[in-house]
Amino acid sequence: MEKQVKQADVEKFMRLEQRKRNRILNAAMKEFRYGYKKASTDAIVKDAGISKGLLYHYFGSKEQLYAFLVRYVNDFITCGYFDMLNEGNADILEMFWQTALLKKDLIDQHPHWYDFSNGIYVHSSDAPAVQATLLAQEQQAAYDEFCARCDLSLFRDDIDAEKAISIIGVTMDDLINSECHDDYEQFLNTLRGYLDIFRTCFYKEVKD
Repeated sequence: MEKQVKQADVEKFMRLEQRKRNRILNAAMKEFRYGYKKASTDAIVKDAGISKGLLYHYFGSKEQLYAFLVRYVNDFITCGYFDMLNEGNADILEMFWQTALLKKDLIDQHPHWYDFSNGIYVHSSDAPAVQATLLAQEQQAAYDEFCARCDLSLFRDDIDAEKAISIIGVTMDDLINSECHDDYEQFLNTLRGYLDIFRTCFYKEVKD
């Protein structure tokens, strides 16, 4: 049975040097990628190179650690969306590109992020209530807000901009879900190719 500790000090964890903090997060994401129940805190602390007591000092329990990881990943992406909104970029194709770079940055820091994120939903039946659905809704709301602010004047006059955005969104979702992410540089090249096609087909010609 997993040991439970009532009090946690997540703030102290977040004040750790980034390399040590990421080592702990990466060990946890790696272990949780195949589901909550199968994950072992013994494996996490061994991989992270810390004591189990210290892990529970930071997070309180296995369940709280898992909930923290879900929220951490969600906030990384959602805050990225809102940062783009605040920067005033209204080009939806550029938004998709910046989102891909954002996720690449996340993968660079946390190599098991993609498998862990998928596992949140694939193994949701064996996980504690961490409001994963609510977190997904937060990401969707940020995306919807961006779409609402995107500059429709960039689209050709003979194009239904809303339908074009729908086509772009469906294509990007399919690409992201089907592409192998082991080679993210190759994925970015493929993505850029699609975005260039969309820009040529849907956008007005840019005059020099």
